Amino acid sequence: MSIKSPSLQVFLGEEHSLIEALLERQSDMTPVERFSQVHEEMRSTPQQARHYRELIPSHSPGAGQQYGFEVDLDRCSGCKACVTACHNLNGLDLGETWRAVGMIHNTRGKPIQQTVTTACQHCLEPACSHGCPTLAYEKDPVTGIVRHLDDQCIGCQYCILKCPYDVPQFHPEKGIVRKCDMCIGRLAQGEAPACVQACPTQAIRIALVDVEEVRTTPAAYAAIPGAPDPAYTLPTTRFTTRRIFPEGMQAADEHRVGREKSHLPLVFMLVISQMAAGLYLCLAIAALGGIGWASLSSSQHFQAMGHANALFLVLASIVISTTHLGRPLQAFRAVLGFRRSWLSREIIAFGLWSGLAFVSTAAHFSFLFYPPGNAFISQVASWATSNGMAIALVLSGLLTVHCSAMVYRDTPRALWATRLTSVRFFLSTGLSGTAAFLTLTVFYSLGFAAADSVALATTHFGLELILVALVPVLTIFKLLGEAKVHQHLDNEKFTPLKKAALLLRGELRVHHTLRCVLALLGGILLPLVWLYHGFATGPFQIVFCLGLLSLLIAGECLERFLFFTTCIPPRMPGG
Repeated sequence: MSIKSPSLQVFLGEEHSLIEALLERQSDMTPVERFSQVHEEMRSTPQQARHYRELIPSHSPGAGQQYGFEVDLDRCSGCKACVTACHNLNGLDLGETWRAVGMIHNTRGKPIQQTVTTACQHCLEPACSHGCPTLAYEKDPVTGIVRHLDDQCIGCQYCILKCPYDVPQFHPEKGIVRKCDMCIGRLAQGEAPACVQACPTQAIRIALVDVEEVRTTPAAYAAIPGAPDPAYTLPTTRFTTRRIFPEGMQAADEHRVGREKSHLPLVFMLVISQMAAGLYLCLAIAALGGIGWASLSSSQHFQAMGHANALFLVLASIVISTTHLGRPLQAFRAVLGFRRSWLSREIIAFGLWSGLAFVSTAAHFSFLFYPPGNAFISQVASWATSNGMAIALVLSGLLTVHCSAMVYRDTPRALWATRLTSVRFFLSTGLSGTAAFLTLTVFYSLGFAAADSVALATTHFGLELILVALVPVLTIFKLLGEAKVHQHLDNEKFTPLKKAALLLRGELRVHHTLRCVLALLGGILLPLVWLYHGFATGPFQIVFCLGLLSLLIAGECLERFLFFTTCIPPRMPGG
């Protein structure tokens, strides 16, 4: 191609063609294009790599290894840059933190203090994962990082109760729990987590942890004064120091005593469900013992009304429990973790119990008001109102109470993790169920003529006498069990049980006193007066049975309120 224009010949020169000239000009990038090219080249190497490259492993974990935090306590200055970086780079909301900085100090001899930065321990046996009813946690098979799956979470907060390191944090607006995932996305790209990048003293690093070593020597990990027992979850965070801490080292917040969350929906759910279980037990005892009314129709009607009231209590407790969830519409997922989670087992037990209760109640009313003419339907109705169904209802109710107790016993919290929790729950079952049965009996008896009076009034040693006399006995045993925590007041160390006792004597003293007064009035004084009065019918019995039931239920709600608010969890220092 020949070039005729002189101006083009000047621009291109004698030896260049037009196409060659345009290609040459295209290769001369604008400043914006040059910046874009530089940025693209740097994507493979993060800008801060030179600061932390030696603080993360050069390769992924091999067989028998996983990632774990390693904290050099001698380098930690307590500046909280790691907390700020974690908050900002992970987009956390105000008040939400996945990393904390605490302090331990010496209380004997030479003054020593040491700041400690802590986050998720990414345990080998993560309690959060084992307790989750929806399988919203997974332990990465390659890296060992414990991740939380937000879309699976229903916000039940059971993982918070299970974790001894106070790691999962509930987000009220989102209705889910969230936690540290060691910035797994950054690690996958060869970039350090936010806390590692931000630490100005390089006190935090990511190390390769030998899994077998953690299992054989768990005390070498998370081994700082005041830390929870590592054998529970096998944490993988190693704290290193050249110091030898004296025996007097303890968390700076060791003596802090403050009430915990009350979890009011769970308070009412537990009290109401245990009352229902106790009521079914009393109804079964009356049916199996042949203690009924003067006529068969009255006995059938009483059982139908009793089962209807018990069913209402069961369903009410289920509905109330869903108000505790951050995402109640996703509650159907709560049965997925039945293999490991007691919360899943409790929900399954509730489902079985409520199903049996509904069938039995429907059969009682159907059999009573609409006698079926079909032989098959009549047989089904007879089975649903039989003694066998009564026993099944009692067993499923007691199974639910047992699962409820195990939900709390299966935690690292000292106040809950004993058989005393089961004893308290079953005593509540007997106490509240007895009060409910007595109230139902009195109100029902007043609705019939004297000929249909309750048969248990025929002798002085009838069922009513036994049940009323049983109330003070159960109340005394329950109060004695609750009072056992006070024996820890003399402990030299500030254990969780001592803190619970201090709360009952201090911040929660009014609640504790009122709970005891209600128990003494409703559980001891009124039953004794009732027994002394001789079971007079009419307004006297109405006043006393309503008073007894109201005082006992109010006392049980306060007891369960204190059950939650005085249970101090284990925590990392300053967590």
